[in-house]
Amino acid sequence: MAASISPNLLALPILLPVAAAIVLFSWRGAPKARRLFAALALGTSFGATLLLLRHSFVDAALVLRLGGYMAPYGIVLVGDKLSTLLLSLSAGLALCVIAQGFAERPADEEHPLRLPLLFFLLAGLSLAFTTGDLFNLFVSFEVLLLASYGLLTLELRAGETPRALPYLTINLVASALFVAASALTYGLFGTLNFAELSARAAELSGDPRLILLSALFVIVFGIKAGIFPFYYLLPTGYPLLPASIAAFFAGMLTKLGIYVLLRMFGGVLPSDLSTVHTALAWIGGLTMVLGGLSAVAEMRIKTILAYHIASQIGYMALAIGLFGESAFAAAIFFLIHNIVVKSGLFLVSGVIERELGTDDLSIVSGLARRSPALAAAFLLLAFSLAGLPPLSGFFGKLMIVRAGLENEAIALVILSLAASFITLASMLKIYLYAFMRPRAPEASDCRAPLGREARAMTFWLIPIVLATLALGPFAEPAVHASVEASRELLDQDGYRTLILIDANQPIEGKAP
Repeated sequence: MAASISPNLLALPILLPVAAAIVLFSWRGAPKARRLFAALALGTSFGATLLLLRHSFVDAALVLRLGGYMAPYGIVLVGDKLSTLLLSLSAGLALCVIAQGFAERPADEEHPLRLPLLFFLLAGLSLAFTTGDLFNLFVSFEVLLLASYGLLTLELRAGETPRALPYLTINLVASALFVAASALTYGLFGTLNFAELSARAAELSGDPRLILLSALFVIVFGIKAGIFPFYYLLPTGYPLLPASIAAFFAGMLTKLGIYVLLRMFGGVLPSDLSTVHTALAWIGGLTMVLGGLSAVAEMRIKTILAYHIASQIGYMALAIGLFGESAFAAAIFFLIHNIVVKSGLFLVSGVIERELGTDDLSIVSGLARRSPALAAAFLLLAFSLAGLPPLSGFFGKLMIVRAGLENEAIALVILSLAASFITLASMLKIYLYAFMRPRAPEASDCRAPLGREARAMTFWLIPIVLATLALGPFAEPAVHASVEASRELLDQDGYRTLILIDANQPIEGKAP
């Protein structure tokens, strides 16, 4: 039995990044000390998320009622298995991202707003993963989106700003639709608290208004996730970012939309929305294939990887649409796998761009000879993304295929397998062009090792590569965690018991 911890710890992954961002905004000290402070703040936040993760799996979910007000009247933060998994992944990934960013350029050359905005982004993510109501979910989205707008446009060169417009515009539209969905939710149920919503939504089972609301949720959070037909904002926006920041965007931002779809369809809405589930599954299938085909036609590494964000999101949307414990477990495992692998691939692209000044496949070549370690890291991550055994992508896709066969969705299973071959083709394209194609004989550096900055950036790929390896041949703990998180997520009665306790009982912070 794990030692009990205070539910107040749930606030730390939100408050600490906010406090760190404020300090970094006003920092006037040495740039190296500034970086050290940022790393310590992130490390502390990561340690707190690991404690929360251990408690949620070993003991019970934690509940923090801010101000001592009882739900559904007050703000509530919940640290269950799914939310603490994503909290720990976001903080851990942020550590790898800033470490590679530190290696990329000297401290005095770093833009002073990059770290504060990254901390605000992390704070918004942490609030989104732990909030127990729709209103504060909207607040969290706005916090992280404002930070993402700043990061997207912060270091653009002259003439590149218009390319960021589609990302900003479509997210503003999605935010407006989010407000409309929240208003419709409150009009139907008189509450925005997830636990109370699940109780009242069950009473409207079969009502056309509930079907309309759930379809609106698919649109809003599907836009945030980058599903068809909205995925085009990813290849227009993400390649503009520095590779280390793009890695965090690719790893976490689109996955937030998937998290909310899991939360809404698993923990809030009733299970008899088969029409919406089927539509979501087919949208996922289209996203898988069309995103992959779009990637094959591209020649820039970050653009190819951005299209594959959408393609991989399609697998998760498909699993959510298949519905059920095994399908949700598949979606959660695939979510964990993709956060690690996709961010790692963007970090590899950062090394290439830092060394050669471009990620254009018509120009870059000969990297396998110059850095066998970088070539091996890319190949491992690429094969995992494509789903080759015994890597993590294989187990994630196997779980989704099994869930599809259980639901007799044969056509969708075939689409998922076709998308895997398309992914493999585009990953091999990058490998053959950038790593295996020999450099021109007149290139003086055709056999020279990578520069000092690129070597340092390659070093910080080690945690990502190790995590990828751990999720492959040693996938059982992650699969077990995904099954447990899925089971807890679908237990709406248990969630209501956890949150909506009797007002006369003392507030304990965990389930009785």
